[in-house]
Amino acid sequence: MSQYFHGARNFSIDTGTFNTVTTNQYQSPKGGFERLQEHVAHGAFHDSGERFDPPKCHDNTRVAIIKRIMDWISGLDEDTREALVMWLYGAAGAGKSAIAQTIAEILQGQHFFLASFFFSRNDPQRGVAKWLVTTLAYQLTAKLPQVFRERVALTFEQDPLIVTRSLEAQFTALIREPLLELLHSGFSAINHIVIIIDGLDECDDTRVQARIIDLSFSLLDSGELPLKILIASRPEIDISSSFDAKPFSTLARIALDNDYQSEEDIRHFLADKFNEIKTQHRLRSYIPIDWPAKVSLDTLVQKSSGQFIYASTVVKYVASARHRPTHRLEVVLGIQLAKAGDSPFAELDALYHHILMGVEDVDLILQIIGFVILHPPGFSNSVTFIEAFFSLAPGDVQLLMQDIASLISVETYIGHPYGVEEFTVRILHASLKDYLLDQSRSNFFFVDRLKMHTHYAELCVAHMTELPSLEPNLSLHPLMEYFRYLDSLSALGVLFFANTFITLYKIGLSQASNQPTPPVFTPVLHVLLCTIYQQVNSHTLSAQLDSAGLVIIIGLE
Repeated sequence: MSQYFHGARNFSIDTGTFNTVTTNQYQSPKGGFERLQEHVAHGAFHDSGERFDPPKCHDNTRVAIIKRIMDWISGLDEDTREALVMWLYGAAGAGKSAIAQTIAEILQGQHFFLASFFFSRNDPQRGVAKWLVTTLAYQLTAKLPQVFRERVALTFEQDPLIVTRSLEAQFTALIREPLLELLHSGFSAINHIVIIIDGLDECDDTRVQARIIDLSFSLLDSGELPLKILIASRPEIDISSSFDAKPFSTLARIALDNDYQSEEDIRHFLADKFNEIKTQHRLRSYIPIDWPAKVSLDTLVQKSSGQFIYASTVVKYVASARHRPTHRLEVVLGIQLAKAGDSPFAELDALYHHILMGVEDVDLILQIIGFVILHPPGFSNSVTFIEAFFSLAPGDVQLLMQDIASLISVETYIGHPYGVEEFTVRILHASLKDYLLDQSRSNFFFVDRLKMHTHYAELCVAHMTELPSLEPNLSLHPLMEYFRYLDSLSALGVLFFANTFITLYKIGLSQASNQPTPPVFTPVLHVLLCTIYQQVNSHTLSAQLDSAGLVIIIGLE
């Protein structure tokens, strides 16, 4: 037998047999801290290199929101001083992640003990909760005194499979108990330990989303820990339901709505970014000094609907160093056509696509959204009206819309003639209409105007056949101006538009059981039907709704 030694390897050759033994066999076992590092989602940190140039608040924007959150963390806000968890929520693209990122950077600059986890859908580590607790624990071990790190490491040494345990067990063993031991050692940092969980709605399992909220509260329920948790997400149904079940005193909420001057912030952001383009773009000498025009800026602010994602998407597209900014802005505004393969709103379209893919009855939802965006201007998007029109049960619209709460809001509105509290449907993104009506952008979520109007017209006829006979009354009425508007519509549009008062007539009869039926309905309805008759004679309807058949249905001769 011959033996040869070379470097770290031991080679034994014996009658043709070759055995290799590496020195790895003799390495010492991994310590607890090393084991912890193997289960960390590095890209979820607020300052991770994987999140290069993360979204954050533009200078001098979101000032009021940032102040309120920082006052809560520091215990300076009397209204939220007792709250242990804060929920920051808003529509898709409202800027939640930018605010969370900005808060994280402020806290780091002020030497708070910070741990963060920024969820991101479709990321193998950031799109699941498997890595959440270990990632938070690791960040705290790097910042808190040695006692905390030693306790976490000991847990891994005693139970190397702790990462296979439930989230509840991990929270207890890797965060709660080490923090309690740290406090018992004499550590004192009241209100100086903060956990930020951003994009909770992007966690892949809705049940786990709710569990994380429950765990956050159970982690703090004793009031012993000097810890506060900021959670940012869309108001999805599972998340909202979980927060709604929590004690009011321990939860602070911030809704990203118009109360925080989002439109003014977006205008400021756009103005600053366009100024940067005019001074820094390689073709800046070809950009007029008064570009963009005020009307263009106003249009962009209106299209943003208070959501920063639209504004930031526009800026990224227009600022491209390989294209003329003036031309690209005209593409965004619809003045110029985009080149083949050029998608100004790719990021926004991907967001809309993802949200709509997650709903169950997408066809019915698109019919309702189409109803809202295609009906005549000035008409209230009454939930009662919509449910009557589509023959839905009371409450169906709210149930349907709960899966797209980050795009569509069902809000309380008191505007009924009798002062009745009503719900209305509000589209949170003005640009959603552009997306749905453009087949090249929305693909199978496309809302075809002709098909939708045909469907609505058929529903109109179905409602008409249920109406009782009405006595003719062609006297002038204050709403005649309403009918003059009908002259500019197609026959399909007339039928759809006519449906508003026809259905309201039915709703008025059913809701006014102890009130007199509003006298406006009978004369208005008759004038309306006469107007339809005149329009049908001058337009060509779809094959299913020829003029003769319609006249027979509505009983006009």
